[in-house]
Amino acid sequence: MENRQVKLLLMVRLLILVLVITLGFLLYFRFSVDDIRPKFYLVGDTDITLEVGEKYKEPGFVAVFNNTDYRNNVSVISNVNTSKVGNYTVSYTLYMKYIKLGKTIQRKVHIVDTTPPVITINGDKEVIAKVNDNFMPSLATANDNYDGDLSTKVDIRSSVNTSVVGDYDVSYTVEDSSGNKTVEKVIVHVKDKNPYIEVSISNQELKYYEFNEVVFSSPVVTGINNGTPLGSFSVLYKTTNTELKGKDYTSFVYYWMAFKGSNYGIHDATWRSTFGGQIYRYNGSHGCVNMPYSKIAELFYMVDVGTPVYIVQ
Repeated sequence: MENRQVKLLLMVRLLILVLVITLGFLLYFRFSVDDIRPKFYLVGDTDITLEVGEKYKEPGFVAVFNNTDYRNNVSVISNVNTSKVGNYTVSYTLYMKYIKLGKTIQRKVHIVDTTPPVITINGDKEVIAKVNDNFMPSLATANDNYDGDLSTKVDIRSSVNTSVVGDYDVSYTVEDSSGNKTVEKVIVHVKDKNPYIEVSISNQELKYYEFNEVVFSSPVVTGINNGTPLGSFSVLYKTTNTELKGKDYTSFVYYWMAFKGSNYGIHDATWRSTFGGQIYRYNGSHGCVNMPYSKIAELFYMVDVGTPVYIVQ
């Protein structure tokens, strides 16, 4: 009986010892497992997006076991090519032979192109077209940071109708291989040319208008004693290298534009050295409008027969 009690006591003590040891192990494991379990993870984002051409900077990783740095045990394999659009992978594999560990984690790298092409139009962004003229849109070039020269892919579309006065546009569109689209526009104002010549007697000046704007001006000498008729006329005909004849004179002129019969016109006067001012009051013409040779040579080819001529005081 006594022997049996001794055995029972020993078993109780042994059970208590086992419980104590087990509890100690559990407490140890509870507070120390993080120190003995391998820590292997990426620093930074697991998905990275970069613009094509942008440099890839490795964010790094952590490889720690039992408070020891094991980064030298990590093999890093990358196929990232930042010069080419695509999806890439960086693989990190931790090898620990003595605990037979071979763990791999990955980072995804996306190389994208979000920069649209640049269109260069060979001309102004706002132009004027004459009514009934044959309007041709300006050509354009296009260049992309990734695809290079895209000039042949520029789509040019015009809504211009030169038979009707109004405002129109020409659109230039190009898209690169990444779907980035660029649209440029040229505004076209279709206007009636509405050309006319205005000669001011008091200012001794000739102005030529197109689209209601002065595009040419010149000093002149008009008729003495108000010899130049006032009123509304038009260019009746034009000729070069001709003689003007009056009762008491014959004058050779290089350029002649008649505006009233064959006696009144606009022409060069190479015998004069100065124009404008008050010359017409004491040394005016016989009634024609005298211009410097260089000026009439320019105006002659700008003006069409039928162009209105207004002589005003």
